[in-house]
Amino acid sequence: MDWLSSGRFIRALAPLAGLAMVAVVLYNATAVDRVPPTYQIRLSATETGTNLALPLTSIDIVFSEEVRPQTAEAAFSISPNVAVSPHWQGLTLILTPSSKLPLSQTFTVHMAAGVQDVAGNSQGKSQDLTFTTIGPPTVESVVPAANASAVPVDTAIQITFDRYMDTQNVLDGLTIVPDAPFTATWNGQTLSIVPNNPLSFSTTYTIKLGDSFVDTDGTPLSPYVTTFTTIGMGLRVSALIPAASVAGVSVRSPIAVIFDGPIDPSSIADAIHLTPPVSGQVEVVTLPDDSQPSVSPSPSPSQLSAAPAALSNNVLVFTPDSPLASHTTYTASMSSDVLRTDGQAATAESWTFTTGEPSTSALNQIVYLSDRGGVANVWLMNPDGSNQREVTAELVPVSGFDVSGDGNTIAYAAGGVVKRMAISGDNMHVITPTGSFDYAPVFTPDGTAIVVGRRDATGADQGYWRIPIISGADPSQVSSDGAPGLGSVALRGDELTGTPGEPSWAPRAAFSADGNTMLLVRGVDNAVELVDMTGANPPVVLALTGDSRPIWDSQDNAFYVVASPDRGATWSCFQVTTGGITTRIGAAAGDMTVAVNGNVAFTVRSADGSTHVAFALLGSSPTSSVLTTDPTWSDGSPSFSPDGSLIVFGRFGVQNPPVSGGIWVIGINGSGLTQLATDGAYPLWLP
Repeated sequence: MDWLSSGRFIRALAPLAGLAMVAVVLYNATAVDRVPPTYQIRLSATETGTNLALPLTSIDIVFSEEVRPQTAEAAFSISPNVAVSPHWQGLTLILTPSSKLPLSQTFTVHMAAGVQDVAGNSQGKSQDLTFTTIGPPTVESVVPAANASAVPVDTAIQITFDRYMDTQNVLDGLTIVPDAPFTATWNGQTLSIVPNNPLSFSTTYTIKLGDSFVDTDGTPLSPYVTTFTTIGMGLRVSALIPAASVAGVSVRSPIAVIFDGPIDPSSIADAIHLTPPVSGQVEVVTLPDDSQPSVSPSPSPSQLSAAPAALSNNVLVFTPDSPLASHTTYTASMSSDVLRTDGQAATAESWTFTTGEPSTSALNQIVYLSDRGGVANVWLMNPDGSNQREVTAELVPVSGFDVSGDGNTIAYAAGGVVKRMAISGDNMHVITPTGSFDYAPVFTPDGTAIVVGRRDATGADQGYWRIPIISGADPSQVSSDGAPGLGSVALRGDELTGTPGEPSWAPRAAFSADGNTMLLVRGVDNAVELVDMTGANPPVVLALTGDSRPIWDSQDNAFYVVASPDRGATWSCFQVTTGGITTRIGAAAGDMTVAVNGNVAFTVRSADGSTHVAFALLGSSPTSSVLTTDPTWSDGSPSFSPDGSLIVFGRFGVQNPPVSGGIWVIGINGSGLTQLATDGAYPLWLP
C-alpha cells in the first residue's frame, strides 16, 4: 500500500494514461464521422445544346453520402415557389414539380445550411442554382421564305422548328389556303409539305400552323402563319405542234410549243421530252413572218441579204435527231421550268400524237390542206378517205402547194418561203433566195422548173419567176408584176376565206401542154394574164377578173377559168386560147377543174348565196347540172378523180364560213355523196 501511495506508482501510471489518451484520439480520428455532406444541384431535362430547362424537368440534389432525408428536404426551396414532390433514388433527392413549369420563367433553387448526414454532421453552407425554362416552340426557318414572290408552282414547302415536334399532330393543325392537297413528311426538326399537284400560277398561298402543333413535351406552338406568292404564268401556250391527239403526223415533224411571249433561252435545257425516248435538240426560235417587209424601201446591200422579219423568240422547238418511228404514239412533255424573259413561268404541258407513214408517191391520192396538226400543212389520203397522213411539217401555214406530174415531188410555200422536197419528206431544198418572199409555186409540165410569185425584201412586186430545179439553168423573170402581197402568215385554220376560189398566195397558174404558155390569175389584183413562157412576146392582161385557179384542157387545147368580165358583177366559166381569145361557156361562181375527157366541174352560186358543185359536158352546146344543193353548206375547190367519174370538193358552213365542213366526194351524176375527211380544204385528186 505504501508503494501504491508512493510517487513511484504515480510515475509508472503516467505513460499508460498517455497511451490511452492517444488511443482515444486515434479512434475518434479514424472511426468517428466528423465530415459534413456535400451535394450538387442538377436539372434532369434541358433543351439540347442550351442551359434552358424543359417545363417537365425535375430538380436533382445529388449528395456525396447518405443524409438524413428530412434535413435535406427541409433545406430545399425554390423561388418563385412551385409545389414539388420529393422522392429518393439512392443518394439523389429528386424534386418533381407537381405540374409543368411555366414557360420562359427564371427560377432559383436554394439549399440552405443544415443538411445532416446520418452521423449528424451538418452542412454549414448554402447553395443556389438559377435556371430559366424554355419558351414555346418556334419556327426557325421556312422555305419559301415568308412573303416570297415568283415561287415555282412545283415547289415543296419546308418548315424547320427549334426543337422536335410531336409528329402525330401534323394534319390536325396544318392548313393551306387556298386549298392544296399535300403530303407531309418529317426529317428531324424539319416538316416538308409537298403539294400533290402543281400550285396555281399568280396565287398567294397561306400556310397556317395551329396550336395542335406541340413539341415533345406537349407545349403548343403559338399560331404561325406564312405566305408566299407563286410565279405568274406569263407564258401562255398559243399552240402545240403537233396538236394533241392528232394521228397521221409526219415522221419529220418538229415538236413545238408556241407561246404568247418571248422565252428565256437559259430556262429551256431538257424542257421537252418524248416517250418513247427520242434524242434531239431543244432551242428557242422565231417563226417566219412575211407580214412586213424585212428591210426599208431603200435597202442597203447588207439589208438585201437579211432574212424576212420574224416574231420574237416565242417558240420552243424540239427537233429529233432522226425521223420518228411510223405509226407510233408519242407523249410529248414540257416542264414548267420554261420562263419568259421577265421571269414569268409557263405551265407544264403533256400531250400525245401518233405518226403516220411517209409516202413514196402521191399518184391516185387526194392531197389537201388541213390544220389538224396545229397549223395548216399538206396532207394526203386514199381515195376512200383512209390513211390520212401529213406530208409537210411547217410551223407556219402552208399557203399554197403543187405536186409534180409523176407524184414524187411537192413544192409549197410557207411564211413567204418556197421549198421543194420528195413527197416522202426527203431531199428538202429551199427555192427562195435570202431577202425575198415567194408564193404560189406551180410545176411546169415537164417538171424541170417551178414558177413562183415574188416580192423583194422591201415588199416590192417582182412579178413571176421561173426557177429551174435542174443544175446549170438560171432563174428568169416571166412577168414583171402581179405577185401576191405579203402576209400569208395571217391565214388561220384550214385557210378558208368564206368565198369561192383560193387565197391569193395559192397557185393560180396553168400551162399549155408544151409549157410555152401560162394563164395566170394574178395574186395582186386577180387580173387574168396570158404569159409567153418563151419570152418572145410580153405578157397580156386580159379583160377578165379571175376567181379560180385556171386549168388546161388538152382535148380542147385551151385554158378554162372562172372569171368576171365586169369586175365582179357577174361570174362565168371562160375558155381562153393560147392566143388570148376568150369565150364564155356558162354561169359560174368560182373554182374550176377539168376532167380527163374534157368535161368541167366548177361551183355556182344559188339564190340564197351558198355555192354548190356543178358538172358540165363541154361541146358545141355545153350543158351543166348542179350536183349539191344543201343550203347549209357552201362548196368549193372541185377536182376530178383520174377517170373523171367522181368529184372531190371541200365544204364550209354558210353560218360559219372560216370553219371547214370537211372533204367530200360525189359522182358526176350526183350520186354517192360521201364525206372523206372531217376537216381540210382545197383538195386535189392527183392522176
